Amino acid sequence: MSQTLHLFQLQSLDSEIDQARQRLKEIVAQLGDSEALQQAKASVEKAETALRKAQTQLQNLDLELKSLAGKISTEEKKLYGGKVSSAKEAANLQEEVASLKRRQSEREEHILEAMVKVDEAEASLERTRDQLTTTEAVWAADQHDLIQERDTLKQKLADLINHRPVITQNVTANELNLYEKLRPKKAGRPVALVKNGVCQGCGVEVANNLVRQARTGGELVYCSTCGRILYVP
Repeated sequence: MSQTLHLFQLQSLDSEIDQARQRLKEIVAQLGDSEALQQAKASVEKAETALRKAQTQLQNLDLELKSLAGKISTEEKKLYGGKVSSAKEAANLQEEVASLKRRQSEREEHILEAMVKVDEAEASLERTRDQLTTTEAVWAADQHDLIQERDTLKQKLADLINHRPVITQNVTANELNLYEKLRPKKAGRPVALVKNGVCQGCGVEVANNLVRQARTGGELVYCSTCGRILYVP
């Protein structure tokens, strides 16, 4: 069996190894939180923050309303408790009570608006949580598939690497060294199949004498155009 055939087989094996390694890198990059999942989580956090803000605003307004109610009660007791000593004092108290009641009315309106905001924030949070649940389910299924593919690829890669010495033992050290040096320079394809007299590495027709020399497999023959090792089956 010719040396070029062994080199061609080695190239096919190395290409499979490269593809497996590249796919493993892609899988590793995809494992963990996806962009969609991160966005869904961020939306939930944003909705939770908005709800807390709306609830705090409602609580503050409620406390203020209770405080106003207490002040109104205190001032009305003064006004109607028979302890007012003058008409001016009574007028001042009446004005104070009226002012407090106006503020009370305004706060009641604000409370209604705040309650609507709380309801809207709760509905928004529920929607984002539902979306997160859906996104997490899709993500979990994808992660499961990726992990299975990763484990399968790891085993395949180990088998390919273990098989490499079986091929390289049939190649001389010098030719293997030439192959290894050419490989990075030729995009992982240092050996080119010659089909119908054409180099499949560059698509240029190979001279007949080179085709004959390559077919014998005695010595390595290189494409005069792309410089790849020629393999003629």
